[in-house]
Amino acid sequence: MYERPERLLTAAQVASRLGVKIDTVYAYVSRGVLTRRDHGDKESRFAAAEVEKLAARGRRTGAASKPQPLLIASQLTEISDDGVFYRGTSAIELACSQSFERTAEWLWGVEPTASAAFTAPKAAVALARSVQNGMPEEALPLERLRVIAAVLGSADALRYETSHAPVVASARALIAGMIESLPRAGDKPEPGTPLSARLWARLTSMPPTAARLRALDTAMGLCADHALSPSTLAVRIAASQRADPYSLIQTGLGALGGALHGAASLSAEELLREVEAGGDPSQAIGARLRRGERIAGFGHRLHVRGDPRAIALLNAVADAFGTRKKPSPAERVREIMRQRGLPAPNIDFGLAALARAADMRAGASEAIMAVARSAGWIAHALEEYAQPSEFPWRALYVGPEHAAT
Repeated sequence: MYERPERLLTAAQVASRLGVKIDTVYAYVSRGVLTRRDHGDKESRFAAAEVEKLAARGRRTGAASKPQPLLIASQLTEISDDGVFYRGTSAIELACSQSFERTAEWLWGVEPTASAAFTAPKAAVALARSVQNGMPEEALPLERLRVIAAVLGSADALRYETSHAPVVASARALIAGMIESLPRAGDKPEPGTPLSARLWARLTSMPPTAARLRALDTAMGLCADHALSPSTLAVRIAASQRADPYSLIQTGLGALGGALHGAASLSAEELLREVEAGGDPSQAIGARLRRGERIAGFGHRLHVRGDPRAIALLNAVADAFGTRKKPSPAERVREIMRQRGLPAPNIDFGLAALARAADMRAGASEAIMAVARSAGWIAHALEEYAQPSEFPWRALYVGPEHAAT
């Protein structure tokens, strides 16, 4: 009789199912609560049946009072002990070897074609630029992108079509329009240049080189998706209700701007600016710790052994800007954190390091994340449009009892 093979889960999947940190999963192993299975590689695996029994036991003992993890089936991004994978391919390898456009198309499940360029309607871009004239000059790029997305959407009369091909076409135009509508900081790039070159010219006046643009392309590819992050969840909920692609990007940008989400890279930029200005990195870090602040750009709940995206991006930054005779501010901050056994850098710190190495305008790291993550939001939207998830949430009322009648 045929026996179905035992279903195994990664440590990250177990942590998500149980609603705990990955460190807790390994603590369960050391206490004999969970059994690690031999899978023939370095990555830990656990029997799904055993995990379900542990989850059920937790519910019986009162663990159900804690929010249960939301599980949404997706074919896009896997986060495991070995790294991050886009549709089964290493996100690190894709980002380091391919253009951002190709990474985006890989997430969307389409083949690149010469006739499907990332171009935005000139009239829509002109309108988005003109609307920004009323914004404060010091407005951060992320604040401008929120306005830009709304204006671009208002100029697209066909934005409500949610089948696959039209959404991908809208996505190409939308991402290009977001970039091209930002105020230009450097020389005007040649027509038809890659998105990384177009974005570079809007964030810094430093001349681009092949290595510098490669670093920005790498950053964008690494940030394209990261499974069910808060902004992505917000996008998927909106997509399940058939919100149009432009509205979805506005939804994602709103969540991304939260202090506990995308704004972490902005705080990391501020730390690096302080060190650039002559501040002692130990003092800068210590002052933040004394105020009870976490050091922005370090530590990650899903990458407890270190964020592989950060390492790849910091290496790309070193390749592009590593001609200094003394360590850069980012390298100095990273070394202090390492010496004290503090958390390893995450992608937010990598973005901040790139932004400061390239002398980009304040908030550039947020803009890179926002533009890049738009590709992932569209990918998740395509899944929701094709097969909407059910979000069977109910409000648990805990307010005062109603008055008797």
